[in-house]
Amino acid sequence: MSLSFRQLQIIGAVGRSGSVTAAAAALGISQPAVSMMLKDCTQAAGFPLFVRRQGRLQASAETKALLTDLERLFDSVDRINRLIDDMRTTAVGTIQIAATPTLADNLLPSAVALFQKTRPKVRITIHAMDSYNVVNHVVREYVDFGLALSPFANSDAREIELCAAELVCVVHPENALAARSSITPSDLASHPLISFSKSLPLGMLVNEAFRSAGAAQRIALEVNQSSVACGLARVGAGVAIIDPFWLMANPDHRLVQLKLRPRAEVRAQILVPKTAALSRTARLFLSTLRKTTDQWKHGQHRVVRS
Repeated sequence: MSLSFRQLQIIGAVGRSGSVTAAAAALGISQPAVSMMLKDCTQAAGFPLFVRRQGRLQASAETKALLTDLERLFDSVDRINRLIDDMRTTAVGTIQIAATPTLADNLLPSAVALFQKTRPKVRITIHAMDSYNVVNHVVREYVDFGLALSPFANSDAREIELCAAELVCVVHPENALAARSSITPSDLASHPLISFSKSLPLGMLVNEAFRSAGAAQRIALEVNQSSVACGLARVGAGVAIIDPFWLMANPDHRLVQLKLRPRAEVRAQILVPKTAALSRTARLFLSTLRKTTDQWKHGQHRVVRS
């Protein structure tokens, strides 16, 4: 006959204390209840569990062999209960995030730092990848949620807007456009344009800005990251139109930021699986992410010259 966990607790308590009275006090039950359960344990085991010597109960040879494993068992149960308590208060857990590089580099760090102050035991894993793979990881539920810039060609994930901000034009301080407060797509006709493939969200937005302005878009240098576009503009290789999130954590005084007119907004989207619910820990992190993003938005002087 198998012993129940409660019966194992009785054996462990009596083994530690050598007394039914002390075991009863430790377990918070009556002494008769311990005596009765200890008798049942002996019958179920089929051999003597304890022998009485000098007024104390001493573990039999067989029970001594069990006590070490019992203590490990009780320690494991205690750890599990503490873990459940931590999970209840979201003090521990894991969060898997897929994000495009510009958001992984700039929106996430402040949120992670703030989140860790109250939940240092939560393990956060950030996977930086392109928009297509962010969507794929979310749909396949490889991650809890994703962060990417819209628009998306097709998305089987649920989209939740995090924030919107205006596209930014950045130029070298010695560029002729640097004295301007704003520029239009038509103003860029005689300047090498650093931009993105039309298959990328930023490329789609830039292409639409040129189309709406009735200006031809002639890309001299094509990139897939705003960081690369800034690097090229920094050495005077051309004029770049980028997302504003890159400048969030990378204020660059070797570049001049200009307003793009008419305005063109890029949106940072939270992507979550359509069929899976977010964990409480992930929801709390998203709340922190919204808080830090709102702080950035409120402190942002829109798109101004550096």
